[in-house]
Amino acid sequence: MHIERFFVPGLAQASYVVSAGVDAVIIDPERCVDGYLNYCEKNGLTLRAILLTHPHADFVAGHAELASRSGAPILISAKAPAESDHRDIQEGDRIVIGDSYLEVIETPGHSPDSVCFCLYEGNHVVALFSGDTLFAGDVGRPDLRDGEMTADQLAGMLHDSLFQKLLKLPSVVKVYPAHGAGSLCGRQISSAPFTTIGQEAATNWALQFTDRTTFVSAMVTNLPERPSYFARSVTINLQGAPPFTGPVTHLNLERFRSLREEGASILDVRPAALFGEGHAAGSVNIGVASPSFAVWCGFFINGDLPILLVVDHDAEAQRAKLELARIGFDQVAGFLLADDLEETLQITQLGAQDFVAAGDNRLRSVVLDVRSAQEWKADPLEGAIHTALPQILRQIGKLSRQSSIAVVCGSGYRSSIATSLLEGEGFPHVSNVMGGMHAIRHAKRPHVSVMEVAESALDWQI
Repeated sequence: MHIERFFVPGLAQASYVVSAGVDAVIIDPERCVDGYLNYCEKNGLTLRAILLTHPHADFVAGHAELASRSGAPILISAKAPAESDHRDIQEGDRIVIGDSYLEVIETPGHSPDSVCFCLYEGNHVVALFSGDTLFAGDVGRPDLRDGEMTADQLAGMLHDSLFQKLLKLPSVVKVYPAHGAGSLCGRQISSAPFTTIGQEAATNWALQFTDRTTFVSAMVTNLPERPSYFARSVTINLQGAPPFTGPVTHLNLERFRSLREEGASILDVRPAALFGEGHAAGSVNIGVASPSFAVWCGFFINGDLPILLVVDHDAEAQRAKLELARIGFDQVAGFLLADDLEETLQITQLGAQDFVAAGDNRLRSVVLDVRSAQEWKADPLEGAIHTALPQILRQIGKLSRQSSIAVVCGSGYRSSIATSLLEGEGFPHVSNVMGGMHAIRHAKRPHVSVMEVAESALDWQI
């Protein structure tokens, strides 16, 4: 028996190839399936089944394409209203892999149709593929399918699934979750690639609330913001996503202009500094170099509209298309090289040293901090207005379009997203603080003595 973990950073999504002898199954495959097929071919494995722990909200799975290319069936809970060609599974069903097998456990809570898979060798359970029900250090949030039942109802079901089923497994059973640190499907997920039932029973914050009522209250309180694309992803996963297609098209300026006039969104995926130097009016800057690129696109880009990419080079365009496909944003109409842009706008990139120095000189009238509530609580920025980035468009009424606004985050990445959004909403005087709070906290106000001025007008203590 062998377990191979595949991991997508940013989305923090884990999938698994489980094999015994020449047989293999894949659990929760990501959108781009070439890696799984190459792995099976390299290791002489025959794919027997494709398993989904539930219709995922945070990413679009590749089960439909994988089934089409391999001939293996898709197995999903009978309670999931799946529309693609599949086989239903339910509590107690077994999926044979060589001389081992997986047994289905129905674990509603994160979603009404969640299941987990227990891996048996002989008569002993050795591993649990827990999907989004149980993570290392956390449990799945219960509000992502609240259109079908309330978050309170789902949280109650999650309590029963955890305490009446999963925690009754032997403490030594290894747990392989569908997500790691950074996923929006939980709040305090660890970066550990696996854990054990015993470890989670002892240390997982959520599992310390053994009382059902207390557990439910804790699970529905202080939940992180969820992107609007989550509901859309569930629908796509129930239908089965189309195959991931080839390279994105290089557009000329005339075609780019035409698509923009027809209502396409403009997504500039370059670093903040390059975006600030010159960009198309109405474009949103979300740098593709960040692992969080897809998540932030899910907050601020409309996946139902054509998307025009502005890039520095071709490789950025190809990576952006893949990352967008992983959240089901397939309508990438093409890309334009930034050098071909015309009539560009600029956004000032403000150095941390200048930002700190300006505090005494009143060179800035408004500071907007777009870090998370946890970051703000840990290190508040005196005099700033705090609005977490996901809420910025809903809180825009707090700001005056006549003010000069300096935007701050942790590193300068989220603040560049914010400045591009504000500019698009008609705020003409915005600047991005480069390096964010990290740079601000390491910057010092410039001081110079009379003697130093005499010796050198440039000898500043930084």
